[in-house]
This record gives sequence, C-alpha cells and structure tokens, in this order.
Amino acid sequence: MKGIDVSNHNGNINFNQVKMAGVEAVYIKATEGTTFTDNYLETNYSNAHYAGLKAGFYHFLVGTSSPETQATSFYNAIKNKTNDLIPMLDIETKFDGLMDYVIRFINKFKELSSFTIGVYTYTGFMDNLDNRIANYPLWEANYNNDPWNLSDNFFTNRVGHQYTETGSINGISTACDINDFNEGILMNTTGYVITTYLPNGYQGNNEFNGVDSDYVLQYFKGIRCYFRGNEKGVWIETQILPLEKCRELQKVLGSWFYSIETK
Repeated sequence: MKGIDVSNHNGNINFNQVKMAGVEAVYIKATEGTTFTDNYLETNYSNAHYAGLKAGFYHFLVGTSSPETQATSFYNAIKNKTNDLIPMLDIETKFDGLMDYVIRFINKFKELSSFTIGVYTYTGFMDNLDNRIANYPLWEANYNNDPWNLSDNFFTNRVGHQYTETGSINGISTACDINDFNEGILMNTTGYVITTYLPNGYQGNNEFNGVDSDYVLQYFKGIRCYFRGNEKGVWIETQILPLEKCRELQKVLGSWFYSIETK
C-alpha cells in the first residue's frame, strides 16, 4: 500500500486530498527523546483519522536521555489513540551504546504495551545495528525511487520501503517522504495472555507443591485457560482474545501477568 510519513516539518496537511492521491497509510511523528512531542501530532492524527487513512506513529531515538524514559514518553503519547499501524522506532543517529539503547527501549516499550514495534532506519546506517533485532519488522529508507529494489540484510521481515524523500503529494505543500508498505505494518487486533509462574499451595501459601486452580481461575472470569508447565513451575495461557480484553486482564492479574502475545 502507498504510504507517507509526516511531522511538523510538513506544515498543515489536507489529508482528504492526500487520500484522493492514492495514499492509504500515514506514519506520524509522535516523539523524540524524552521531552519532545511533535507539535503537529494531535492535528495530524485527528485529520488523518477523520479522512479515513490508516494511521501509525514513530519515535526518533536519541542518545541524550535514557531509553526507558523515551519509551515511556512515546507510549504515553500514543496509548489512547487508534493505532492502525504498528509503532516504529526511528534509528538513524549514531552514538556510543546505540544498540544497548535500542534493546532497552524495545524492552521497556514491550513492558508498557501489547503493541508490536518495528524499526525504521536507512540502508547506509545498517552497519551500526546487529541481528539482536533481526526479527523485528523493518521499514527501510533507500532513495533509489524503485519500490522494493533492496539488497538482503540481517533483518528477516521487511515491511516498508521509503523510496524517496522529495516526493510530491496533493494536499502537502512541502516535499514528502513516500513509501510502499505491505500488510506487515498493520496492527494485530487479537492476542492471548501468558501469566508468570503461578503460586504453590492453597491460595498461594506454599503448603503443597501445586496450583490451587479454583483460586487462580477466579481472576479469569469465564475466559478459557490452558495450564502449561515445565521443571520450574506452572503458568496459564488464555484463549485468543481482543487486545482490549488482554489489556484489561493484564491489570487484573497484576504481578501474575507476564506478557501478551499478538495474533
């Protein structure tokens, strides 16, 4: 699908004209570092959403504040918005400890949310990254003006190609980044909850080695559950649920919650 990415640098945008130009998806800059929120975030989101475009958000990573606070800032900026597209981490600035920052940012973002996250970078920057993030969706910038004419790299799931930064789109008065995306950028809408290892004994009092299923299942209120285990203990995986229900259950479970796996 044809897509664009925009920020305050693009000024006021007529998203109805953008949609009529054949654009289906728009990535909107949300945050940079810990303290910067793009001053067009709310306007771009509201107008793109109203025009019926699929909308998503990206964060620009910097090395001047902790990755955990950056991930928190990004999540807080987008958590109450409709995320039609997976959030993206924009990595294009080199600094000491870059990959450590990337991993820490992703881990914190995953702790805060059930969203899949992808990586945006450009071909010439790829050598600054490594295969610890190989399985994350890749949105690659390479200005050859030929969508998907890209060489292989260590990433295993390329979902987008930004093929020009000087494009012209009706409704945008400035030069614009233009992309071709596949369905890998679309946000999953269902998933399942995995708990931590469950407590032993009657209501967790450790008086015997086993799980008090009646005690545990009262927190799931009719949700079908599957008990699984290994040498370390027993945990639960739920049936497939809407992600909104997964997030509600996360709050109910508290310290018993481990993760949400999207489907």
